[in-house]
Amino acid sequence: MIKSSVAVAALIVFMPLAQAAEPEFQDPIRLAVFNTPDADFVTYIYGEVLERAGYNVDYIHTDYAAHFTALEFGDIDAAPAVWTSVKELMDAAIASGEVKSLGSVGVSIRETWWYPNYVAELCPGLPDWKALLAPGCVAALSTPESDGKINYLGTPPDWTARDQERIAALGLQVNITPPGTLASMIATMQGAIERRTPIIGFGFVPHWLYGSDQGAFVDFPLFEQACIDDAGWGVNKDATGDCELARGDVVKLVNVGFAEKAPYATQILSEMHIDTQAVGAGVSRQERDGLTAEDAAAEWIEANSTQWQVWIK
Repeated sequence: MIKSSVAVAALIVFMPLAQAAEPEFQDPIRLAVFNTPDADFVTYIYGEVLERAGYNVDYIHTDYAAHFTALEFGDIDAAPAVWTSVKELMDAAIASGEVKSLGSVGVSIRETWWYPNYVAELCPGLPDWKALLAPGCVAALSTPESDGKINYLGTPPDWTARDQERIAALGLQVNITPPGTLASMIATMQGAIERRTPIIGFGFVPHWLYGSDQGAFVDFPLFEQACIDDAGWGVNKDATGDCELARGDVVKLVNVGFAEKAPYATQILSEMHIDTQAVGAGVSRQERDGLTAEDAAAEWIEANSTQWQVWIK
């Protein structure tokens, strides 16, 4: 009797997956890519695994903010690498009822200001953000181009970093230089490190540079939603934005209609797990070795067959 119950239980567990273990259709599955090394690396891994499972895949190049609306309306089927730090956009998409989360891909994130190690010598008191208020620190971290303010390398224009809001709320003397692209942002920071230029810049993990021992993050007040919603919260009782961005995870989002139409493809995405170190290495292969995100993902696929084959069983 016990053996019979176990057998029935096993059948219940494995039968749905066995029934779904082949593509439900041959229409292309549309995945969002953003020309962002970390997110696109994850997305191309999922796309490659889908193709090996028998699906066709289209990669839709889109703006990061716009892809949430595209997911809602079914113009994109899945986004395998969404940073939870963009909480308002993600929450709004899920609240529509047309998008759902399949949980974390396994990558932890942090986005805030970062400085090379030698900068700590110029500004004693770092990583505490209050060190940036000291006149001596402001002077030491200025350059001829920064107009007597801290030389700060910002983000590309389509990023949501809240830098201006944070600077105003915390009373910082900072001159922002915005890079045109992520590639120029990384190259500018690398050049500054080589010349030991006084600089602070926006940084994030997973990333081969910002996650390395070449520097450290500035410790701003930790994010709470009240930091954005309630001016009375935090250091400045008259302004919002006096905190760092939310820490969190990289999550997997799907259009609800797509999930119903393609349960096997959705199951593969649900099973997909890639750790922070692997994504950082994938970014390094792109930015330091010249691979495309697609080629870096293909390289990972070839080296990790035992890992991804579990996702498609």
